[in-house]
Amino acid sequence: MMIRRAFYSVLFPAAVLLPAWLLVGSAIFGGGAWETLGVLLAGIVLFVALAAIAGIVYARPGVRASKLVSWIDVAVLTVISAAAITLGLNTAASTIASVVLIVAVIGGFWASVWQFFVEARKRVQDAFASFEVPPTTPGAGFRPNEVPAGIRNDGEYIVIETSRDTH
Repeated sequence: MMIRRAFYSVLFPAAVLLPAWLLVGSAIFGGGAWETLGVLLAGIVLFVALAAIAGIVYARPGVRASKLVSWIDVAVLTVISAAAITLGLNTAASTIASVVLIVAVIGGFWASVWQFFVEARKRVQDAFASFEVPPTTPGAGFRPNEVPAGIRNDGEYIVIETSRDTH
């Protein structure tokens, strides 16, 4: 539970810190000018993607109420963070890390959208279920021979009252 709460608290800061790490890592670990420009553009795309994922995760009412992300969110954000940190180190694994990062961001986005719609569908079904109250018949709760006078059970009917003007 602490892990899920920790990931909830770093949703939006990670959208800023991970792209910033790409730039800092590229500058520290010897990226050239063109590589730094590519990392700058990739950092902007990563920022937008992580902000979108964080926004969709935060939009789920269950996440906001419990302040806990799902285990799917934890797994996706862990893979994204590990790939971004590895990519910022400018090692031989940077190519693999960039492919993993792209796949994880796309998968994380669609996993967030899927979880959002599953939770929304459940909430809508619960709302409709609360409106579906079984109809009660007039005289319900009375034995057939003890129904008070004036109560009729002729099925469903509509009574329309009209007013008559006597001018």
